Amino acid sequence: MLNLSLVAMSSLQLTNEKFILGKVSRGLLLTFYVLFSVWLSTFSNGTQGSIGILLICGCALLMVIYTYKRGVVRFTITDTHLQQHTFKGGWVVQWQNVSSLGLCRSHQPTHNLELPWIGIKLKDPKPFIKQACPRLITNLLLEQRSLLHLGARETEKEHLFQDQVLDSSRVELKDGETIKGLQASLYHRMCYQREYWGYDIFISTADLDRDAEEFVGLLRKYWAGSRHTSD
Repeated sequence: MLNLSLVAMSSLQLTNEKFILGKVSRGLLLTFYVLFSVWLSTFSNGTQGSIGILLICGCALLMVIYTYKRGVVRFTITDTHLQQHTFKGGWVVQWQNVSSLGLCRSHQPTHNLELPWIGIKLKDPKPFIKQACPRLITNLLLEQRSLLHLGARETEKEHLFQDQVLDSSRVELKDGETIKGLQASLYHRMCYQREYWGYDIFISTADLDRDAEEFVGLLRKYWAGSRHTSD
C-alpha cells in the first residue's frame, strides 16, 4: 500500500517508495557498505587493485541510488491542489482549475476497457504549461507518447500520429501571449490527448502502489471538498 502520513487535517503525503529508511538506518547501511567495500579491496594484491575495487563499489552504489530514485513518485494532496513530485521535476494542479478526472478507457469494446492511466481535464492549460520546467515537459512528452499513438489508432487517425507527436508550432493563447518550443509542444499534445481521451494530463497507474480506482476516488473526494470550501 502507499504510505500515507497526515501533514495537516486536510493534507496527505503519498509515496510509492517501498523502503523508507530514517537517517540512522541510512547511516548504518552506508557504513556497512563502506566497510564491505574496504574488506573486498583487501583481496587485491596491489594498491591500484584496491583502489579499483573501491571505485567499482562506489560506482555501483551510485547506480543503485540513481535507479531507485528515478522510480520514486510522490504526491501531495490538499484541499487546494494536487502536486506530483518525480525525479525529473514536478507539477501542481489547483482543484479550481480541474474540470473532470477519471480512469482512461479504451474506445474498442474488444479491448480491456481500463487503460493504465488516470486523466485530468483542465479548465485552462496555461497555468500547468507555464510552471512546467523543460526537463519535466520532455519527460511527459516521451512518457505519454504511447498513449497518443493508441488514441490515434483507436480513432483511425494513425496517419496523423507522426505530425502530432512532433508538433511544436507556435501557439497564441486567448490572452494574446505566444508560446513556442517545448511549451508549445506540450500545449499541442494536451489538445490531441483531450481529443482522443477527454483529458489533458495523465498519471500512470504504474506510479501508484494501490488500486487506480481507489486513487481516483481519493482525488475526487478532495476535488469535491475544494468546491464545497469555495462555495
